Amino acid sequence: MLKKTNLNLSHLVYLLNKSGYHNGISLGRDLGISRAAVCKLIQKLKDYDIQIDSVKKKGYALLEPLILLDRIKIQEYLMTTDITIDLFERLSSTNDYLKLLDHSGNPRICLAEQQTHGRGRLARRWHSPFAQNIYFSCIYYFEKDISELAGLSLIVSLAVVTMLKHFQLSDVQIKWPNDVFYNGQKLSGSLIEIEAETHGICRAIIGIGININMLNDQGGNISQEWTSMRIITKQYMDRNKICALLIDTLFAYLKKFSTHGLSIFQHEWQSVDLLFNKIVNLKNGTQDYTGRVTGINHLGNLLLEIRHGTIKAFSSGDTSIVKPGLY
Repeated sequence: MLKKTNLNLSHLVYLLNKSGYHNGISLGRDLGISRAAVCKLIQKLKDYDIQIDSVKKKGYALLEPLILLDRIKIQEYLMTTDITIDLFERLSSTNDYLKLLDHSGNPRICLAEQQTHGRGRLARRWHSPFAQNIYFSCIYYFEKDISELAGLSLIVSLAVVTMLKHFQLSDVQIKWPNDVFYNGQKLSGSLIEIEAETHGICRAIIGIGININMLNDQGGNISQEWTSMRIITKQYMDRNKICALLIDTLFAYLKKFSTHGLSIFQHEWQSVDLLFNKIVNLKNGTQDYTGRVTGINHLGNLLLEIRHGTIKAFSSGDTSIVKPGLY
């Protein structure tokens, strides 16, 4: 499902964010639409699980703050130039949308207020409530062979961590290869798909999900411990500013990675490595391995010291930390 953001819906949310109640007649006058059309927009927000109080003779009021994504505002905050941003009210997947575009050679961003089929690594579903979090994808082109892009997921995660530190989230760590955690709870994840192009060019589709203002999992859709920026900071966050900073930070990291490779990030990785020196269980295909994590190698592969001191390198896998005393 592909649906561009409704300008009347955006304007309505802007009006509702002003304090107090707003009746349908005045809202319709300000929007230039009928009262019946206002009611339809209000119902649409309710269908998206936005909490709105409706009181006869008083009108409507938001029970929680709500700031929708705004392409113009994001571009105003951006330092990076010449970026095309596609913004949708609802989309099946931001990654899938970009994959279907013609190859132009230029970076491009896709954002959605909601994904109906968002996914993470290992085909896991990414919970995507409307207008609460960031569902972000970008196209980035590398003048490299696909083999030189090993470790890209680590670079993307480091960029997310750096962005989060601008908001005083200093205790974030990365669980190899791409999950960002705060105090043992997942805050962000990414999904990267790389396609080889002609003339030594590779096209990377980089998808990033960040929990921003989500306070609860109403449908019980999340199978692991999680948190959000709002839960951590106890403040409602403007996602437009966060998106702009994410784009600037991510593109700076991608440019640095394209020039210098993974090795220049080794020390930075070590400082936020959640698994370092921990005993973990790693599922790789049909095989399970247990051992102590000793870091990553030059390709970004996880180094696992299994029994008898043997160190094995893994380019992929699903890890879980083993509780003390169980190894």
